[in-house]
Amino acid sequence: MTILIRNACVITVNAAGEVFDPGFVVVDGARILSAGPMERVPTGPFDRVIEAGGAFVCPGLINLHQHVHMNMIKGLADGMRLEHWSAGLSSKSRTAMTWDDFLASWRLGALEMLRTGTTTFFNHAMARGEPGGEDEAIALFRAAGLRHVVGIPYQIRTPALPNHPFGPAEADNWLRGLHARLDDRADDMTRIAAVIECNAHHTKAGRSSDELVRAGHALARDKNVRIAVHMSGGTLSMHMGFTKYRRQTGRSDVGYLEGLGVLDDRWVLKHGIHFSDEDIAIVARRGSSVVYTPTSEAIRGGGLGHWRAMLAAGVNCTLGTDGPAVDYSVDMVEQMKACCYLQSVRYGDAAAIPPLVALEMATINAARALGMERSIGSLEPGKQADLVLFDRDRPHLRMVRDPVTALVRATRGADARLVVANGRVTYEDGAFPMIPHAARVMEDARVRARAIATAAGFDPLAGPSW
Repeated sequence: MTILIRNACVITVNAAGEVFDPGFVVVDGARILSAGPMERVPTGPFDRVIEAGGAFVCPGLINLHQHVHMNMIKGLADGMRLEHWSAGLSSKSRTAMTWDDFLASWRLGALEMLRTGTTTFFNHAMARGEPGGEDEAIALFRAAGLRHVVGIPYQIRTPALPNHPFGPAEADNWLRGLHARLDDRADDMTRIAAVIECNAHHTKAGRSSDELVRAGHALARDKNVRIAVHMSGGTLSMHMGFTKYRRQTGRSDVGYLEGLGVLDDRWVLKHGIHFSDEDIAIVARRGSSVVYTPTSEAIRGGGLGHWRAMLAAGVNCTLGTDGPAVDYSVDMVEQMKACCYLQSVRYGDAAAIPPLVALEMATINAARALGMERSIGSLEPGKQADLVLFDRDRPHLRMVRDPVTALVRATRGADARLVVANGRVTYEDGAFPMIPHAARVMEDARVRARAIATAAGFDPLAGPSW
């Protein structure tokens, strides 16, 4: 199918930073055929012509940190610090969830991501559930039209986990089998990644080990997959979280990986709130990517990381939302806006993170972190056709003249009018062509969320605070 989008404000996020206003984009099948100013618009024929009316068209947004199962406990954690939330709410809720609850949460998450312009997401540490559960989850997101990077926990027996079914050989074989069966780079709709939780907290608790990290890294290097890990996050309390475990282990999370000799461009480091100058220099030298989750860190009182400093050092900085139960949203437009605003507070400089940089963090930088910058992340001929059309004919947008500033600082995720992923329309004007019965998905999730809250003993948290 060929699609022409015309009379749009096309924000390409290509290396030259080109903006065509007015401009056009032509989609041919799964790929972008061309993009440019309206004076060069081709005549067709086209299967479909979309009159954009000046709307913004930008690359599909990429969420590099999502715990998409957490929809079911959204809104239960107001006022909790991250450490209290993790121990007292997240782990208990997972125990109360059935496999069908996970599926319901994933369906709901797909709706919200597509509705707000996300076309690719990193599903961090997808729980092992039913036999063949990974296949079922991948089929669900593929059917919805979302690019899905599946974070598979790499775990082995340790003294703290003596009953874990896997030693290094079994864990290696299991992840290799998933990769062979599910990693599909023909259209890049599904990629397998490893999640190796080895920060100070996990190591001190005995859930990680030098052997585990080295074996997981060797596997990732052999199969050319990315590795995700939570790093240097949480509050600065001396009695819990990051500071407590750094005092007990005597090292930073980055320093640990550097000391093992495994840190490289395969690592996608989530959060990085408390990176030191030395940590930043090491990450820049090794080519690892870091994911900023600004609203999640703000709502839990986690602190403000040194993101301007990371960018200045040459670190590949990206954006994510974290789980919707940590924060309330998986809207990547909110993350771009919050990135700019919170870093202005951090540095006392209104230009700490310019809007274009925030947009790059949500698109081409994220694609680079995944090793997918040649196929997604910008609107360029030959790349996969992932794009979002944000309605510009809104009262909060028409007075902002600079298009990139308007997109990042003034647009809302709900302004998305059209979402295309891999050349297919996945959302348009309130409808989800690839997800039938969206209303039923939302109602099913609501009923299940109530049951989970009851089963986990969270009913008092679920009631209205007034």
